[in-house]
Amino acid sequence: MGVILGLARAKQRVIELEAQLAKVTFPLPPESLVTINAAEVFNLLLPYGINISGTTEDYEYYLMSKEEANRFVAWYHENAPIKPKDYTGDDLDCGDFGWIMRAYALVWSKGKYLWGYTESESNDPDYLFPNHGFDFLILGDKSVWFADALRVAAPDDEIGEAFPVKCYMAKC
Repeated sequence: MGVILGLARAKQRVIELEAQLAKVTFPLPPESLVTINAAEVFNLLLPYGINISGTTEDYEYYLMSKEEANRFVAWYHENAPIKPKDYTGDDLDCGDFGWIMRAYALVWSKGKYLWGYTESESNDPDYLFPNHGFDFLILGDKSVWFADALRVAAPDDEIGEAFPVKCYMAKC
């Protein structure tokens, strides 16, 4: 009986969250027609130390421009359902922030554009930080960038150019 009650509560929570998301007014979606296939994704991410866990979810992705990505990140930081002040270090940690930002990016881009998630620590001697959950993307010029809801791996309200990391997990 407890499992059934738990499932009913989970279904109700999903309904509530979907209703909240339906009220969100997203910025205009990206318009780029540049595409990339899964093999190219792997090859572009590996020099930064990002190793996709398993396979990519799609065979082909569209790639947005830097302007489109920055427009979304600025919008997200203003409209995010959770703010950096909500960080708890355990229950609502960096991984949760990264997954939520990625989810919003996927809804915004209708799932067509590459917006990944990684748990990595910096390997850049000029900018070290311990294991952290954040997002990555590949732009139309095939450059790799980071986006971070907590603004550790990327700056305020914009994406930051990728740098070497020690990757523990990555998904796109």
